[in-house]
Amino acid sequence: MEPVLVIALILALLCLSALCIYLIVVLVRVRDTLNNVEKDFKEMTSRALPILENLEYITARVKSITENIDDQVMVVRESISSVKQIADNIVAMERKVQDRIEGPILDAVSFVASVFNGVRTFFDRLRV
Repeated sequence: MEPVLVIALILALLCLSALCIYLIVVLVRVRDTLNNVEKDFKEMTSRALPILENLEYITARVKSITENIDDQVMVVRESISSVKQIADNIVAMERKVQDRIEGPILDAVSFVASVFNGVRTFFDRLRV
């Protein structure tokens, strides 16, 4: 039985050696894969930095532009408010002028019409 045990032990050691060799090959492949991933990550990082810097510049410009737009909108609002106030003042002045002048003008027109009617009536009576 001892020779069977020795053969089994030799077979077990051969299998263990084959397993170790296989694990070494797998570990070498894993290391190569990790090296490729590291290389790709470094390349991606080197390419991403300029993009991120450009993005930072773009966001700063967009912020500046939006602030300028906000300022311009405020100026436009103030201008519209001023124009509205001027228009309201003109309308109020027109009403005042109309209220003050309309009555005397209508009275004068009525007076002239009455005088004209009187003169016409006078001439109509003279003809008859």
